Amino acid sequence: MSLAVFTTSPTALSWDQGNSHFPASPSWTSRWGGTIVDDINQHSLTAQATDVTTLFNLHYARLVRSLTVICGNSEEAADAVQEAFVKAHLKWRKISMYDDPVGWIRRVAINKVRDGHRSRVRRDRAVERLGHEVRLTSEQPPLDEVAELLATLPKQQRAAAAMFYVEQLSVIEIAEALEVSEGAVKFHLHQARQKLRAHIESREEM
Repeated sequence: MSLAVFTTSPTALSWDQGNSHFPASPSWTSRWGGTIVDDINQHSLTAQATDVTTLFNLHYARLVRSLTVICGNSEEAADAVQEAFVKAHLKWRKISMYDDPVGWIRRVAINKVRDGHRSRVRRDRAVERLGHEVRLTSEQPPLDEVAELLATLPKQQRAAAAMFYVEQLSVIEIAEALEVSEGAVKFHLHQARQKLRAHIESREEM
C-alpha cells in the first residue's frame, strides 16, 4: 500500500498523505485535520512545493526504473520513491541545503526497499528454519504464528529460540547476548525444540 500517491501532468503535481493535500500551483494550500491553512507563510510554502515538484517531475520516473532493477518489483519501487519524496517535502528546509537533494531521496528510497527485503527474508528464513527443526507437517506458518509458538516457551528458552530462529544469531552471539555459556544456549535450544514439537503435535491431534 502506498503511503503517498503522486499524480503528474505537464504543469502540475499533487500528492496526498493521510489527511493532507498539496496541489502544485502558486496558490496551493495545506489542510491539517480539515482546517485550511492559507494565510501563514504562504510564499515560502509555495516555493517549497515548487522545488519538490520540480525534482519529482525531473527524477521520479528514472528513480523508479532504477529501484525496479534493484528490487525486481515496479510497484514496490514506486512506493519507495513516493515515500522518499514525501519525506523530502517534510524536511525540505534541511534537504534543500544539501549539495545533492536527489541523492538523498535516492538513498531513502533504496533503504526503504532494502529494509522491506530484509524483513521478508528474515520472516521466510525464520518460518522455514523453525518448521524444519520442529518437523512441521502443515503449511509453513506466518511470522505471527511463529511468535505465538515461541510465546509458549519459558523465558530463557523463548529468548534463545527467538534469537536463533528469528534473528538468525549463532550460539556464540546468543550466549553473549544472554550472558550465559554456549552450553546453556544449546541446552535451552534443545529444550525449546522438544517443547515446540510436543506443542505442535498436540495441536495436530485436536
